[in-house]
Amino acid sequence: MQSMGSTTRKTFKWMVPAGVLLTLGLFAAADVAWSQPPDGPGGRRGRMGRSGGPGGLMLPLGRLDLTDTQHELVRGVMEHNREATHAAGARVREVRRALQDAVTADVANEGAIRAVAAELANAEGDVAVQRAFVRSQVWHLLTPNQQVTARELEAEMKERMEQRRGRRVERGERRERRR
Repeated sequence: MQSMGSTTRKTFKWMVPAGVLLTLGLFAAADVAWSQPPDGPGGRRGRMGRSGGPGGLMLPLGRLDLTDTQHELVRGVMEHNREATHAAGARVREVRRALQDAVTADVANEGAIRAVAAELANAEGDVAVQRAFVRSQVWHLLTPNQQVTARELEAEMKERMEQRRGRRVERGERRERRR
């Protein structure tokens, strides 16, 4: 029979890596969301509020009952890709600032604005490819049952996001009618 201390240690052993992964995911999501340009007067919607669902890895890892080995492997994938992921995100933020500068310049230069906008599209494409690459690596660490559960949870999350989006649109329409 196991002692209470042994059970506590086993519980603690999987909770710490899960908490670390969750925290890293939340920081990554917050960084992406806050790096987005303002959306309307004073609003910051960010990537998480745009149609098409959440960006990034966004796998519900905390709800998939990962084994200790899977936690270690996921951590390894994230650490291995950290530099490339951060570099791609930093490039997007840098080009986004350059686009804002081009748009708000004293003299409008359509060619410069279009060139920087095209550069931004390429940088965002690089971020999307990097995220897909990391997500694919993590996806292949999951068991078939975990993959099914992840797809179900992602579908639920997407449905909730669509419902929220619909409510925001309705509120906006009501405000417009009151004016």
